[in-house]
Amino acid sequence: MRDQKVPQKTARITVNNNTRTSHAVSCSQVQWLLTADISAAPARVQVVLKLDSEKPKLESVNINNFGGFTGVSDSGAGNGTVVFARDTYTIRGEAQGSQVGDPSVSTTAPFKIEVGC
Repeated sequence: MRDQKVPQKTARITVNNNTRTSHAVSCSQVQWLLTADISAAPARVQVVLKLDSEKPKLESVNINNFGGFTGVSDSGAGNGTVVFARDTYTIRGEAQGSQVGDPSVSTTAPFKIEVGC
């Protein structure tokens, strides 16, 4: 399926094949770091990107209680890539974390985040 443009201040989040759309998006930029804070109650997702002259680079993704999963993808855990096209950042990867119902068991979850900042 082809990625579609996501309207400004909107995010489409998929974790473990569970997809939600949120209009509660706050984007901020300090120098070359872009942060997108996304609320999809009760879940919260934060994406930090380093904007580079060639292409954006993923610094981190923090997923908090999205469909029962809490995890992170950054240089020390998980993996991810980012593409910018049609005014939309598309971040794909895998996060390491746990299920809220059983936090003692480590697990991974595939994710895709599309955000218009």
